[in-house]
Amino acid sequence: MAQYGKIMRTILVLILGGLVVLASGCDTGPTGTPELTEVTVQLGTTHQALYAGFYVADQQGLFAREGLSVTFIEGSTNTDPVPAIVNGTAEFGMLGASSLITAIADGQPVQAVATVLRRDPVVFFSLADSGIVRLQDFAGKRVYASLRLRPRLHTMLGHIGLDPSEIIEVREASLTDLYNGDIDVASGLVNTGVLSAREAGYEVNVIYPDDYGVHFYSSTIFASNELIASNPDLVTRFVRASLEGWAFAVENPQEIGPMVGLYNPDANTNFETASMIASLPYINTGKDHIGWMESQTWEDMVASMHEQGEIDDPLPVSEIYTMQFVEQIYEQSSP
Repeated sequence: MAQYGKIMRTILVLILGGLVVLASGCDTGPTGTPELTEVTVQLGTTHQALYAGFYVADQQGLFAREGLSVTFIEGSTNTDPVPAIVNGTAEFGMLGASSLITAIADGQPVQAVATVLRRDPVVFFSLADSGIVRLQDFAGKRVYASLRLRPRLHTMLGHIGLDPSEIIEVREASLTDLYNGDIDVASGLVNTGVLSAREAGYEVNVIYPDDYGVHFYSSTIFASNELIASNPDLVTRFVRASLEGWAFAVENPQEIGPMVGLYNPDANTNFETASMIASLPYINTGKDHIGWMESQTWEDMVASMHEQGEIDDPLPVSEIYTMQFVEQIYEQSSP
C-alpha cells in the first residue's frame, strides 16, 4: 500500500509539473492550435516493453501536452543509438549505463539525463536441477557471458575470491545451449531471457549480481551535450513526459503489451506485458523517484569498469550524467 501511494504521488507530481507548461502558454499556428516541436528518439532495439514510458507518453498525449511531436526510429538487435544522437539524427536515445560510460570514455559527447532501470536486470541463470544456485557454484562450470558482460562477471567473481580462470568462459551461446546441456550457466535479462526460459517450460535458478556487490544502472535516457546546453527546456519537457509515462506503466503494466503492439505488429503482446511486470522492481525500486540517479552508483560502475579494463581511465561522473532535469521536474511540483 505504501508503494502504491508513492507511485501515485510520483504521477501527481509529474502531471502538475506538466500543467505548468500549459499554463505558461505555447506558440500557436495560423489555426490557433499549438505548434508542436518535432523530436526524434533513436531506439536501440526493435519496439518492446523496454520503451513503455515512451509509448505511454505518446499514446496518452503526454508528449503533446509538453508541446512535442515525437517520432521513434526503431533499432535492430544491437543498434548503437549514440551516433544518431551525436550527429543530430535524433535528439534522445536509450542505452545501457555501462555502454554509455564506454561511449563517453571513447570521446562521445553525450550524457545521461535520467535512468529508467535503476537496478540492472542482467542476471546469470542455470537449470533448476543443475545444483548451480549461487556464484560459488560456477567453479569448473561452463558459463556464458558476452563480451559486454564479462567485466561484470569478473567483478562478481572477484568479490567472492574466485579467479576467472576457475570457470570455463563461453563467448557465444544461446538459450538452446542451456536447454541441451552445452553450457551450465546462461546470462541475460531477467525480464526477457529468464522469462523466455520459463515460458519454454524450464525452471531456472537465478543468480543476481546485486547479491554479490555489483550494483549497475541499466537503461538510461541520454542526449547530446550540445542539446543539453543549448535547449534545456526541450530536455526537461521530454524527460517529464517520459517519466510520467513510466509512472503510469508501473501502475498499469497490463496495458503495456497491447501498446507495444501498436508499434510492433509482430510483438507477442502477452510476453511484452509479462516483461513489463518483471521490470517493475527495476524501475520503481522503492527508493527516490522514478528516473533518479545517484553519484555513488555511477562512481562504483566507473571503478568496476576501469578495474576490469573495460575503460582505460576512470571518468569523473559529472561527465557521465546530470541530475539537472530530474531534480527540476520533481522540485517544480513539490508541495
